[in-house]
Amino acid sequence: MGDLRGYIEPIGISLGIGLLIGLEREWAHKDVGLRTFALAALAGCLAWLIHPVAAFLVLAAAIALVSILNIRSLLVDRSLEMTTSVALLVTLLLGIVVAQGYFLVAAATAVLVTMLLAWKAELVRFTVGLSLEELRSIVLFGVLTLVIYPLLPEGLPPTVDPMGLVNLRAAWLVVVILSAIGLVNYALLRLYGARGIHFTGILGGLVNSTATVSELARRCRGQEEKALDLALEGMLLANIAMMARNGLILGIFAPAALLHGWLAVGLMAGLTGLMALRILWRNQNSPAPAIRLAFPFSLRHSLLFGTFYLVIRAAVVLADRFLGPGGFMVATFLGGLVSSASTAAAAATLAAQGQISMEAAGLGVVLASMASLLFHIPMARLGGLQGPWLRRLGWVSLLTVLVGILGLAIEGWMG
Repeated sequence: MGDLRGYIEPIGISLGIGLLIGLEREWAHKDVGLRTFALAALAGCLAWLIHPVAAFLVLAAAIALVSILNIRSLLVDRSLEMTTSVALLVTLLLGIVVAQGYFLVAAATAVLVTMLLAWKAELVRFTVGLSLEELRSIVLFGVLTLVIYPLLPEGLPPTVDPMGLVNLRAAWLVVVILSAIGLVNYALLRLYGARGIHFTGILGGLVNSTATVSELARRCRGQEEKALDLALEGMLLANIAMMARNGLILGIFAPAALLHGWLAVGLMAGLTGLMALRILWRNQNSPAPAIRLAFPFSLRHSLLFGTFYLVIRAAVVLADRFLGPGGFMVATFLGGLVSSASTAAAAATLAAQGQISMEAAGLGVVLASMASLLFHIPMARLGGLQGPWLRRLGWVSLLTVLVGILGLAIEGWMG
């Protein structure tokens, strides 16, 4: 029965991947649709389960068949289905990847493929309207990500940095993340107007809420009042996404730790959601504001953010090394300033390995989330948010942290 389960799981996942991608092709009224894509994924999976050589033979046969069909189509009616053909081959490869046991990689790739296929009109509309400056910004992002990042070392030599305070690659990754959020935000604003800020807040908050807050502040600097209201909504949505993500990370690696700190996080997320709904309700009948789009991202702003990361990361290392038993909580709070997701993952894995208690892990995630909320205030100011909007973000963040502290006190009182 155990061996049978080992076959059923990859076959089921492969079938789901094929159906997902095939569903989009069927919806787009392509000749190759739901059944063909499902069968292609199954063929790749089964071929690898039989033997790796069989998988290569099936892949070679699929490439030959797709090539012949495209040549025939070109000769008969002078049309090509290159996108569908490539998607079919990718689906077959994903079946092979599933058979090798990389379920998450295959599933995530399948979702990305489906998104690329489904968003054809939006991608074409965005690409056609690119200016020379926008194209240069995209090329610059490619240089930051694909050229500079792989060349950077993890740390400096021990003779230069004996305590391991500096990690250039990690700092540059922060620069890349902030630049990527800026590009995605720019694209969403181009495609959906001011309402694209909501998508940026949620999606960016899942990746890095601090970078998202800073980018939204920069993007809406000098805009009209309604645009600044939307930016504030996006920041609050990023906060909610951040807290939900941290709770999910804790639940995956150390489910028992969710019993500690759940009330605090729930109250914090609930209050932030109410504040966001209040702003949304107030502006629901107002026309969407026009936002003047500057460059897709600011390299200077990203580098400054990366420098802040280096300084705070060094403080985390020092606190962890010199403050003894209480150093974990201090390091967790400081770590939340840098990356609450990484801090949550570290706390959860330490608890799962028995190196810290589940209670300490739960409290650590709450502290990291609180630190992230507080750090959003100076980061929004750095991005250019000013006046009543900065004050409102500050009051909401402080009130949210106080509510979280109240939640921790209630949990402690309840025992």
